[in-house]
Amino acid sequence: MPPLSFSALNPKIALVISRALAALRPSLIAFLVANAMLLSGGTKTPISFCNVLFVGNLCAALAVGTWFGWRSLIQDWLSLERRIKVGLFLNGCLAALLSSLIFVGLAYTSVTNAVLLGRLGPVIYALVGTLILGRKIKRFEWIGFSLIIAGVLAIVLKTNNFQINRGDLLILLSALVYAASSTLGKLMLSQQTNLRIVVFSRNLISSIIFFIIANLVFGPEHFTDVLAGQLWMVMVVYALIIIVLAQFLWYSALEQLNSQTVGKWTALSPVFGVTYAFLLNGERPSMAQFLAFLVIMAGICVTSFNRQSSRPMETNEMADGAESCVSTS
Repeated sequence: MPPLSFSALNPKIALVISRALAALRPSLIAFLVANAMLLSGGTKTPISFCNVLFVGNLCAALAVGTWFGWRSLIQDWLSLERRIKVGLFLNGCLAALLSSLIFVGLAYTSVTNAVLLGRLGPVIYALVGTLILGRKIKRFEWIGFSLIIAGVLAIVLKTNNFQINRGDLLILLSALVYAASSTLGKLMLSQQTNLRIVVFSRNLISSIIFFIIANLVFGPEHFTDVLAGQLWMVMVVYALIIIVLAQFLWYSALEQLNSQTVGKWTALSPVFGVTYAFLLNGERPSMAQFLAFLVIMAGICVTSFNRQSSRPMETNEMADGAESCVSTS
């Protein structure tokens, strides 16, 4: 099979496309689960959050393995240093935790809230990346980040009568995991790790980890319908587009852009997410959500105005910063 290459695509465009696809994931999963009986013609269907998380990631790993060849992927894995293997394993664990927090959180909060609260993740990622590489955050960026944080806090407090509910708390925790996963993924790529092995290992390891945890928590009977053909047909299409393509575009852009640029060019993520929530799930933003959305978008625009800090980092700067972080982790 020919290798997938996105080198000719502008990394910023690749980043936006990847976020447009990724933003579709929670709304699409919620839609599939809510309309499972209708989609299956009224018959019993195995489409559920747990099955989608496990089978979806497994299908993504199988798709990457089939495309690039299993022997090639095994050789890539065996040639890696031990610390890189540990890093990729941790990346897969974080991916499983991230998906679990988001989709369990969706059972207790709206997709719109999840989308807006999730904007805290890129802010944390930008700040962590800045600290690791010793880059200075400009005044406009601090103002923009402050507005985003203010918008997130407004949603948490206003929509729940100044109390945080379980769903919003899980989404906020997922923002921290997102920042950790993105930082680790960038460090793995900066260690001259093949993009294909990063995507493959992330999905395979996350599917195995999630399957083990779900069995321990819910029991083996939780996946009794996992081999139903209908689920696999849906998940193959879902995995190829929403997971595999989005991740290749995401990591390809992540490899070429610094953390501050990534934080800025994911500006349209909440727009995509809120739009999908309305179109697929019929969620109309409340006044509080709409005002918080405007505040968050204002913060994103303010950070985007500072062009000086959005230039891609030099290759040696990225490698040096990554090396120091990996060696101390």
